[in-house]
Parts: sequence; structure tokens; C-alpha cells
Amino acid sequence: MNRQKNTGWFLIIIVAGVLIGSLIGSLLGQALPILTFGPGPLGLESVSADLGFLTFHLSFMIHLNLAGLIGLILAIVLFKKI
Repeated sequence: MNRQKNTGWFLIIIVAGVLIGSLIGSLLGQALPILTFGPGPLGLESVSADLGFLTFHLSFMIHLNLAGLIGLILAIVLFKKI
């Protein structure tokens, strides 16, 4: 597999691992509160650019928690096994 395809698959597996881990953490958060432990939302709250005829609004927030970190680690291990 060439390097560009390898990097693309790596990013897809990493994002999927974090999403699945965060989903599991939010579903099991009531039973195991440790899974929801994390720094809270990180990112850009709201950035705007007004060009006169076109206005951009951009927000990017990621909610990190322990379950998402576990999913990230498992995704990396899975990628190395493939």
C-alpha cells in the first residue's frame, strides 16, 4: 500500500476509534462515571469573517473524555495489526 493511502486509512481508523469510544462513554457514563472524565470541550468557539458580500462563521469543538482516549488507543493498536 502506498504512503498516501496508508495515511488516509490511518486517519479514518483514528476518527472512527475516537467516535466509537466517545459514544460508548456517553452511553455508559451513568453506570461508569470515570469514562466521562476529561478536560471538557476544546476548540474554536466562534470565528467569523465578513467579506462584505460573504460572511463565514466557523465553530469547531471536540469533547474529549477517557472513553474516547481508550478508543483512540485501540484504533492505533488495530491499525498496527492490519
